[in-house]
Amino acid sequence: MSRAEFEELVGEGDGTRVSLFAPTHRVSDGKRGEEDRLRWKNLITAVEHTLASDGLERSEARDLLAPAWELHGDNMAWSHMADGLAMFLRKGWHATYRVPLALPELAAAGPGFILGPVLPLLTDRNYVVLTLSQRKVRVLRGSRDQIGELEMPSVPRAFEDVFEPDGPQETVGSRMHTAGGQGGAVHGSSSQDNVHKEDVVEFFREVARGVDEHLAGRSIPMILAGLPEWVAVYRDLTSYPHVLDGAIEHNPDDMRDEELRGAAWKLVEARLDKECEQLLDRFHEAQAHGRAALGADPVLTAANEGRVDTLLMTADGCYAGGNGGPEVVLPLRDREDLCGQADAAARATLRNGGSVRILAELPRHAPVAAVLRY
Repeated sequence: MSRAEFEELVGEGDGTRVSLFAPTHRVSDGKRGEEDRLRWKNLITAVEHTLASDGLERSEARDLLAPAWELHGDNMAWSHMADGLAMFLRKGWHATYRVPLALPELAAAGPGFILGPVLPLLTDRNYVVLTLSQRKVRVLRGSRDQIGELEMPSVPRAFEDVFEPDGPQETVGSRMHTAGGQGGAVHGSSSQDNVHKEDVVEFFREVARGVDEHLAGRSIPMILAGLPEWVAVYRDLTSYPHVLDGAIEHNPDDMRDEELRGAAWKLVEARLDKECEQLLDRFHEAQAHGRAALGADPVLTAANEGRVDTLLMTADGCYAGGNGGPEVVLPLRDREDLCGQADAAARATLRNGGSVRILAELPRHAPVAAVLRY
């Protein structure tokens, strides 16, 4: 989910809006896939009964949830899931996301969509690893505990995808026939080395073009894994603005996925710790100058007034899901619903151009805080 996709979900209006969240398995064999589908069916059934008991006509509830039932019946879809599944529905419209988050088994219905379970995506605790290898380019998406390869058809996987061999006797350094059809011949070992380097640079240029196209509009941090020379070259080629300064400077062909995950998470964790410290320092400084709010009520008021520049939330505590079954919530039915207020503050902040960041803990264990524009 990109920032733009979040912004599609922040409005409120007439009619009921339903948010559905469920944990799923990345690799779904027959048994796991059926478990995920049954969980999804139970969730839809639970919210359907809740909507009916809350006064919505059963036929209207059924129509509203029709895309969710359609997904339930799609056998192929359940074999291609992520760590979590999120669906947002309003009359005549819906959006579905497979996300790299462990989501609760939760449904929420109200005047606005609930975003709390997927807001950690805005903090970029997830990351992408790009392995810079002439033999096997890989793009992997990871978190603290998991990593898995992404399919990017527009990204060449190996040197031979861009440079075709001229014949069986050809050396690596003499590959001069590019995908664009240009060719030539260079003699001498140093010349061949230079030609080969130019070819590899061109190969990584094609990789950068495909990766940049796939990640356009997103802010997930990217970590480069490769020999220092090629890491430096790729930094000059890419236009993606969220490449981390640190890199895994090692031949990625020698590293298993789990080794890449461990090395990448150290870089991401250090970045997150530094960022959290900076955000809290900024909050305390703003608080000293009267430009901060702490707690659900004052933060929601400021967010609705468009005064929140940066909203700070904790990832735990809200919408944890039911114990052993689906949970259905009807948020903001009264002012004591702290989770609903925090979620409404997040929607208002995004709606008014502010940013939302997820921290491990806030001052006084508050569920939400804010740095204000004025």
